[in-house]
Amino acid sequence: MKYSHIIWDWNGTIINDACICVEIVNELLEEFKLRPVTIEDYFNNFSFPVKSYYSRLGLPIDSISYKSLSEKFIVNYRKKFPTCKLQKGVRNCFHYFKKNSIKQSVLSAGNQIDLNDFISFHLLTPFFDFASGVDDVFAHGKKELAKHHFDKIGLPTSEVLLIGDTLHDAEVAAELGLNCILFSGGHNSKELLLKSSCPVIESFAEVSSWVQD
Repeated sequence: MKYSHIIWDWNGTIINDACICVEIVNELLEEFKLRPVTIEDYFNNFSFPVKSYYSRLGLPIDSISYKSLSEKFIVNYRKKFPTCKLQKGVRNCFHYFKKNSIKQSVLSAGNQIDLNDFISFHLLTPFFDFASGVDDVFAHGKKELAKHHFDKIGLPTSEVLLIGDTLHDAEVAAELGLNCILFSGGHNSKELLLKSSCPVIESFAEVSSWVQD
């Protein structure tokens, strides 16, 4: 095997939650009488930090307004989350890596407590050595968090692979010097992901070929 450890992104990569995120964003836009986004708009434009994405949509992003928007988003997300399914084939990947003694962890821009709850909800805790989230609900991104996460792994960069679904994941991998593959069924479109230098996959059935020597 090429790798000893896999770092997984959570939202959009492991969990298929883009549709509920679009629903919630449109609820926020409706509150301010702004034009709703289509799923295609979202896939082609969603980015981190989320504050910048909201600004492009016309939402207010002063500190008080953005705090309110972020809190409303996560409250609604927690209500809708139980309807989300795992991405097709991703559980098979977890079993495959575990069978081949490849360690796994989760790196997320989401809140740590929520992340732990979501992983537990889907009975995935046994697959991961640890999971790293943030201590707020502002979705600033995870570049700084990623450095601490990688340090905990304690392996050379050549032995670690990051799997994500957004250009931000590619940026995080580049910052750490890691190889990265991007899944096109998450929060960014294939067309957008192809702007990165990372390989783009359309199915998790393709993952095994990227980790074998």
